[in-house]
Amino acid sequence: MRGKRPGQWGCAIVAALSVGLAAGAAVAQPAPAQPAPAAPADKPLAESLTGMARAEHGAGAALFDDGDYAGALARFERAYELSRDHRLLWKTALCQKNLRRYAKMLATLRRMAAEAGAALSARDKQDIADLIQAAGAFVSRLEIVASEPGATVFVDDEPVGTTPLAAPVPIDIGERRIRVSKPGFVDFVRREKVVGGGSIALVARLDRAVHRGRLVVAAGRDDLIAIDGKVAGKGRWEGSVASGTHALRVTAPGMMPHEVQVLVRDEELRRIDVSLERAPGPGGASKWLWIGGGAAIFAGALIAGALLVEPGTPAEQGSLGTVPLGFGGRR
Repeated sequence: MRGKRPGQWGCAIVAALSVGLAAGAAVAQPAPAQPAPAAPADKPLAESLTGMARAEHGAGAALFDDGDYAGALARFERAYELSRDHRLLWKTALCQKNLRRYAKMLATLRRMAAEAGAALSARDKQDIADLIQAAGAFVSRLEIVASEPGATVFVDDEPVGTTPLAAPVPIDIGERRIRVSKPGFVDFVRREKVVGGGSIALVARLDRAVHRGRLVVAAGRDDLIAIDGKVAGKGRWEGSVASGTHALRVTAPGMMPHEVQVLVRDEELRRIDVSLERAPGPGGASKWLWIGGGAAIFAGALIAGALLVEPGTPAEQGSLGTVPLGFGGRR
């Protein structure tokens, strides 16, 4: 490897983890170890990086010295994305250790071993192996057997895999919220107190989500109630319906039908009160049409008379049905 020896960073993390093992899970954060001086033939990391990668690394180093490990982690990760210099992964792992994200640290170390490949010396590879072994006391393995494939597994609301899991998922010590979720099913949720160096096995049964509400229709005693085209009852009906919009129709002999679209939401109790109006009798509709038409003609005649006939002209008498009419003039 070029620049500052990763082995020095690896030894620092191993030493810090050893202190943590002795002090328990509530270990205080140790002061960051200083890497050994660079070999004369190698360029230090800060000098070999260029452009934005160099700027991000410099900002990360300053934040790390101030104890802002979360900020430093973000900067080191960005510098790695820009440069792909795997020496940055050592610093990333150290930030994750100081943040007690041991499962993340293990993932970073394995990523470095896979991506760096031949660039790692035998000492580097040994350091990675030692780190993985030391961090094992701070993580446990999560194994989940789910009733549904294709469900997403979350640990503290962060996705860690999809069922069926290809391998156990390492999770950090402490209380963890484990959730298995798939659209159309009710989430499986568990809270587990995780101790280091162990394993947790869960069976996640996902029940299909049922989206329903209740509908109550109150009408007249002899009124017929139909929902979505099917007769449901008479007078009063209450029952469970799927969430969404439903067609309600209430009818009775001699009454005007009542039709309406009813929206029922999840877990909602929706009540509809219906009072039917009496339908017009035989010939009632034509009678009202005649009355309305006659009124329109009458009003039009008055307006025409006012506009077309001069004042003082004798009025002509006539009738429309039983309604006497006068056209123009004064009577």
